[in-house]
Parts: sequence; structure tokens; C-alpha cells
Amino acid sequence: MIGKLKRKKTELKIKQNRVRRRFTDMSGDFLGAAGLLFAAAVLCSLFIYTYAYLLSSPYFHVREVSVRGLKELTEKEVLTAADIKLAQNLLAVNTDAVTRRIRVNTWVEDVYVGRELPGKLVMEVKERTPLALVKMSGEFYLMDVKGFIFKRLGKNDEVDFPVITGISGKNHIQTPLLLNTLNLLKVLSESSEYPYLGMISEMNVDDLFGLSVISDNGLYLKLGSEGFEEKLKKLKPVLDDLENRGLKTGYLCVDLSDNSKATVKRKNVPEKTEQSGKGRHYLI
Repeated sequence: MIGKLKRKKTELKIKQNRVRRRFTDMSGDFLGAAGLLFAAAVLCSLFIYTYAYLLSSPYFHVREVSVRGLKELTEKEVLTAADIKLAQNLLAVNTDAVTRRIRVNTWVEDVYVGRELPGKLVMEVKERTPLALVKMSGEFYLMDVKGFIFKRLGKNDEVDFPVITGISGKNHIQTPLLLNTLNLLKVLSESSEYPYLGMISEMNVDDLFGLSVISDNGLYLKLGSEGFEEKLKKLKPVLDDLENRGLKTGYLCVDLSDNSKATVKRKNVPEKTEQSGKGRHYLI
């Protein structure tokens, strides 16, 4: 009996010690959590106070707005669209909203709005670069290299770009044929390898026959649907050979749509076949 009582007392003490340890651990956890919550509350309060102070501080008021990258647009147009007030706090400016307002102008391809502390707002505008005119429904529109139509021409607009015809509506915009045509036009405008073409005045895109090009020196070229640059490189030997043979006079229609041959026709004269014992033969 005495042994049993001792065992029970021992077990009771063990349970009491276990309860004390658990209570001590819970108290420590509670105090630790309370400390963390208090520290977080202090930091949040400090952050809110600091942020409110910065927003109300005249040190960060917008004193200067810089607009960069303009060519066609004016600074006044961009600032009016941005709607920035000089007394506004720089840190309170919603740059995303300013960006959206400026992008409403179709001349704007992209814009970056940033801050230069303490009081300068910077707007870096990337304008669209017109590459061609597009004729649709009797109206002319400016188009950039990506095939984006962004401005209808007015009576007082003075431009000098090649005209792209054959586009009947939005369904034809940014087709592979049109994008390849624009890429070719960009290459021709930047390269000095094609002086024999003259200035491109018109480019016609047709879903069936492909691309046709008219230049100001009397060339009418049929290029098919692909491989435009390679075909134009084949044109130079053809023109040189015709000139050497005294056949390069008047306006020429050169069909390069077939990679295996070049067919040449002289406009405004009856079609006939010129043959010679030497050199290549072209249909004139």
C-alpha cells in the first residue's frame, strides 16, 4: 500500500510539473506574439505618419515637368493630356494613370513616366514613325512600320510617303503580305543598295497576285507574295543587260514573281519578242 501511495504522489507531481511547463510555454508564446503585434503596430503607425508627412511636405511638390522624345507632338499637347498640376505632390502622382492619358493620342506608341526626387516628373515619349500612306474608302491614313493606322490625313497635312493600295478594310490590316511589304519599304528607305529603283511612289497588295511596286523612274514591278529583297537583287543585272542592249527606254513592267525568270514588258508599245545571238533574252 505504501508503495502504491508513493507512486501516485510521484505521478501527481509529474503531472503538476508538466502542467506548469505547458503554462510557462504558453505564457512565453503569448508574450512573444503580443510583442510582435505591438512592434508591428508601432512600425505601421510610424510608416503611416512618415508617408503622410512626405505627402504633405512642400519639399516634394512638383516643381518641374520634363517631356522628352517629341518630334511631331508638342510639349503643350503632352502636358495637357497628362493633366499634372505643379502644386501636386510628386509621390502622390499616379504614373499609370498619367501614362494611360498620354497614350490616348494615336501618335504615341509608348511612354515612360518617372520621378526624379525631390520635385521633377519626367515623361519619355516614343512617337510612332510614319512609313507609308494607306488609301481606304477614298481617304488617306498614316501607317507605321508595324501596320498600325494612327492618323487620317487632313487637307492641310503635307506628307511625302509611298501610297499603299489594295487594303479594303480592317480585315486586311497586319496580314503577312502587308507586314512583309512594310518591312521591304523600311529596308528600301534605309538602304543605299537599290538606287536603280528610284523613289517608290505606290505599292499595291493583292491577296491573289501579291505585291506590285511603282517607282518614279518608270518601273512597274510584280514581286509575288514573298522573297521581295532577293527578287530586287536579281533586278539589277536585268536592267543593266537591257541598258547595254539599248532596250531600257520608256516605262518597263518587270515581272519577278517567278523566281526562275524575269519577264520584261515595255509599256505603251505593242508587245513583241526581241532576240539576239548573244546575252540573255527578255520578253519586251
